[in-house]
Amino acid sequence: DSDGFLKSSGRLDTAWVLRWLDDLGLPQYKDDFMAARVDGRVLHRLTYDDLALMHINSVFHIASLKSGIKLLREQNFNPDCLIRRLGEIEVDKIVYWTSHCIMEWLRLVDLAEYAPNMRGSGVHGSLMVNEVKFNAELFADLLSIPGSKTLLRRHLMTHFKDLLGRDVIQLKRDAENTLGFIPLTIAGKIKVKFSNKFLLNLIKNYDFCRRQRNHNFL
Repeated sequence: DSDGFLKSSGRLDTAWVLRWLDDLGLPQYKDDFMAARVDGRVLHRLTYDDLALMHINSVFHIASLKSGIKLLREQNFNPDCLIRRLGEIEVDKIVYWTSHCIMEWLRLVDLAEYAPNMRGSGVHGSLMVNEVKFNAELFADLLSIPGSKTLLRRHLMTHFKDLLGRDVIQLKRDAENTLGFIPLTIAGKIKVKFSNKFLLNLIKNYDFCRRQRNHNFL
């Protein structure tokens, strides 16, 4: 196989992937990933159809998974690339932050009461940095900060900008100003139509080890 990531992703077993879901802040999908025996290789080649079979249709959660997988590819599936405990804050390290680190950061910026709302949200460092559609307003919505609390939202926005740095924030602004830009929302759902025999076999067997190269990988 010409896919250079297959060897490195093969080092990651299903148990590691389940912990990775915790790191992303998506533990609610662990049972589905376990049932499908998703290991590193399968994770690398996940398709939108696969996610739909596992009942993952949230546009936001799919964006979370995509950015998480993107980081793993950039790090050649290094199992130790993520930062699970918050230490000194460095802008170039935020991309490696787990969901737990962001919860700790919220406590540092006096938003501790909203930190528990992070659970199951899918917010992690790679999403914050690499997803241009993820902004402070969306973050505030995910944290369930009421729209009426404008000062509190402004407080989050200020610290959000300081955390990610000028360059990342500018990329997000540029994306927002692009013609045809569609914002990322909490409620958005994706619909996938199953139209081939391979997918029908997946439905029958729930066997994610049989891959086809002609699908849209995440």
